[in-house]
Amino acid sequence: MKKKYFLGAVIISFLFLLCSTKGPDTENPVHYKSFSRLTDPKDFSFMLEKLPEDVTKICGIAKQQIVHHNLLPYFGIPSHKWEDMNRIWSSGVSIPGMRKMLAALNEAEPKNLYGQRQVEQRLIGACMLESVFLTGLLRYKNIPARIRAGYFKDTMANQEHVVNFWENVSKAKGVERELREKDPEQWKELMNAITKREQIEVNKHIEHWICEYWDKNVGRWRLLDANDTFLKASSGIDVGFHLPAEHFQFAFEAWQTMRNTKDLNPDQYQEYPQDGRSHIRSQMLLDFFCLLNHDMAGFDDQSGEEMEFIKGKTYADTSPEELEELDMLANLLSQNPTKDELITFYRNSKTLQIEEVEKDPYSFVSSK
Repeated sequence: MKKKYFLGAVIISFLFLLCSTKGPDTENPVHYKSFSRLTDPKDFSFMLEKLPEDVTKICGIAKQQIVHHNLLPYFGIPSHKWEDMNRIWSSGVSIPGMRKMLAALNEAEPKNLYGQRQVEQRLIGACMLESVFLTGLLRYKNIPARIRAGYFKDTMANQEHVVNFWENVSKAKGVERELREKDPEQWKELMNAITKREQIEVNKHIEHWICEYWDKNVGRWRLLDANDTFLKASSGIDVGFHLPAEHFQFAFEAWQTMRNTKDLNPDQYQEYPQDGRSHIRSQMLLDFFCLLNHDMAGFDDQSGEEMEFIKGKTYADTSPEELEELDMLANLLSQNPTKDELITFYRNSKTLQIEEVEKDPYSFVSSK
């Protein structure tokens, strides 16, 4: 008799699970076709009129426009030329959106997105700008796309390659120049020891911003990174434009790992000046606001209250109430929530609402 009841309970539970589990997300793609404050090309949309339909070809075009600052030595660009290159974003300056990037590219040869652009004519940037740019291109072609925040993961297997890459970057950037000029061997030992200690030994998870697009052919979201050169150059990993999940950890996944792992080494996620736990918190918040179509929250006013809440606040100073809401947020994001679910969570939150998000006319929670 007990077996009979137990079997019935199992069947009911299984049926409930089938009914409650979300199927393919067919609602969200529609909402991520529209521009955001940073992906809107505005009056420079004329530069996008010849974009191809194919996603990989769009990636190829995006790849030619921006060069990651840490790849300048890899491309053989001597440091004395860096100052003359187009650096449209630097510390303390508002993050440039699609319009500003297109305007700068329109001024540099070949003055369009389709001719061969030499590295010296590209915009100096990093994954933040690259993810904004690619997302903007895809949205212009009516392809659902969104910016996601997380981490490169498990990229340290080829230790010699990693050490050599960062040694070259440090040399080109003039790190500890006096020591290198005085004692090159000692300088090399120091630089390599730092790389091994701060990256390899902790299996460093590197902050990364990436584009996620809706692949209608397979009916799911897929990771897309136009800068497929970075992993190849820094870690010897050649993956192409579609970044495999094995090398990317969403911020909510990092949060859940951090909250549920007693022996976690927070240095694995440290990004100066933040400690690892604080950085995971800020990455998940930024990912949440990007999903609400308010890209790169706080980076347009890096000394404002918005940035102070996201980046200035430490994990140690996070209240129990906020920690509970962050746990709930991580759980929500793990389920690929719909637009309405994201909005509802934001509206019901007691600790995670930000005035600037609501002031943004592009955001899903806009009050305008």
